[in-house]
Amino acid sequence: SIQEVVQSLIAAKPEKPREWLLAHLERELSNESHDLSESDLHRLFAATRKITSEIVPRDAIDSVIRETLVLLNCDRVSLYVFDKKVQMLRLYASSLATAVRMSPWQGIVGNVFTSKTMMNIPDCYIDPDFDKSADQQSNYLTRSLIAVPILDFEGQPIGVLQAVNKMPLRDAAEQKADSQVGARAVPFERTDELILAYLTQHVGIALRNAEVYREAIATSERSTGLLNTIQSLSQDLGTQSMLLTITMHANKIVSCERATVFLVDDTNHQLWSVSTDTGQEIRIPKTAGIAGQCCSEGKVINIADAYADDRFNVEVDKKTGFKTHSILAVPMLEEDRTDSEMHLASGEEARSNPASKDPPQAEGKRVIGVIQMINKMSYDGQLDIFDSSDVQVMEMFATFVGPKLAVSSMLSRTNFDVDERKEGELALGPMKEPAVAHAHSHKRTSTAA
Repeated sequence: SIQEVVQSLIAAKPEKPREWLLAHLERELSNESHDLSESDLHRLFAATRKITSEIVPRDAIDSVIRETLVLLNCDRVSLYVFDKKVQMLRLYASSLATAVRMSPWQGIVGNVFTSKTMMNIPDCYIDPDFDKSADQQSNYLTRSLIAVPILDFEGQPIGVLQAVNKMPLRDAAEQKADSQVGARAVPFERTDELILAYLTQHVGIALRNAEVYREAIATSERSTGLLNTIQSLSQDLGTQSMLLTITMHANKIVSCERATVFLVDDTNHQLWSVSTDTGQEIRIPKTAGIAGQCCSEGKVINIADAYADDRFNVEVDKKTGFKTHSILAVPMLEEDRTDSEMHLASGEEARSNPASKDPPQAEGKRVIGVIQMINKMSYDGQLDIFDSSDVQVMEMFATFVGPKLAVSSMLSRTNFDVDERKEGELALGPMKEPAVAHAHSHKRTSTAA
C-alpha cells in the first residue's frame, strides 16, 4: 500500500527520494507482477516520472489523464478528486473542458470510492449500477470500464481513476474517430488492473503534492495582498481611492470573481459604493440583500450555493446574465468606543432620526461597511467555495481597513463634492450621477467589482 511505501521511504532516508521510489516500484513489479511485460514496465515507469514531476494542480491532473490514456490504450479517462470542503467529487475528464461535481455516493464511481475496491466491468449495460442516461444524452456508447480508488497515506479515499472503452491494438487510431467507438471496445485485462493499481499510488502522491503547492500559493498571495493593502492605505488617500484600493486587494486576497466594498450612510439608511468599472456611485437600502443582512446583524455570511439559499434573489442573475455561485459578506466594524462616546453617538442619531428602526449593533461596535465577494475561484481557475481560511483572512482584513474608512469624512456625507468627483474621474474617467440599486439586487452591487 502507499502507507507502506511511505514508511519504507522514511526508514531508508535516501538522498534521492524520487529515484528510490521508482526503484522500489520496479522491484515490487518484478517480484509480484509477472503478468507485466518489460515494455509495460518501461511505459509505467515513464508515466510515473511524468506524473510525479508535476506540482501545479491542473497540470498534475492533465498529466494523469494523458498518461493513463496512453498506458491503457483506451478512449476516455476520468479523474475524480474528492473535495473535502463541499464533500463532493470533482470530475476531470479527457472529454470535458471544465470540471464538474458529483456525489461521492453515486453510481459505479461512488461504489469504488466508498468501498475502496477496484471494479472492472466488461459490459456496462449489464451492470445494474451503470447509469445509461449519460450515454443517451451524449450519444456515446460505454462498453468496458475500469475504476480504481486513489488512497492517501492513511488509506483513506481521495479520488477515483476511471478508464472507459479499451481499444484493440489494431487500427486503434482509426477506431477512435468513430462516434460509436464503444461498439468495438474490448474488456480491460488483468494487466490493466496491475498497471492502474500501481499507477494510482503515484497519482495519490502527485495529488497531495499539488494540494500542498496550491496551499502554499494561496498563503503567499494572501500575505502579499495584506502587505500591499497596508502599504497602499498608509498613503493619504481620499475615500473613493481608498474604496477602490480595498476592493482590488480584497479580490486578490481571497481570489474571487467580483468584490464590492459598501459603506454605511446612516443619514439616508443606505449602503453605498463606487463601481471599479465606471466610477459610478451605487446605493442600496441599508437592509437589502445579503450585504444588507450582513450590515444589520454585524455578522459574517458565507453562502456556498447561492441558488439554494432563500436570501439570494435569482432574478438579478437573470437580468444580468451573470451566474452567482458562492457569496461571502464580511462586516467592517468601527474600533471600540467608550460608553460616553456610544451614549453621545446614539443620542445624536436619535435626535437626527427619531423614527430610526435599525437593529442595535454589538456593544462598543458599529458596522461602518460591508465587504462582499462573489464566486470563489480556485488556483487553477475552477469555481470553489469560501472556506474558514477565507473567512479568517477577510475578518482580519476588515479589522484593518474598517477603522481607516471610519475616520473618512465621506462617511457622513450623502453626495460627492467637486474634489471627490475629480478624484474618481482621474482614476476611472467621467463619473455619472448616483444610481440606486434594487432593494434585493445584490448582483447590481457585485458588478461594481
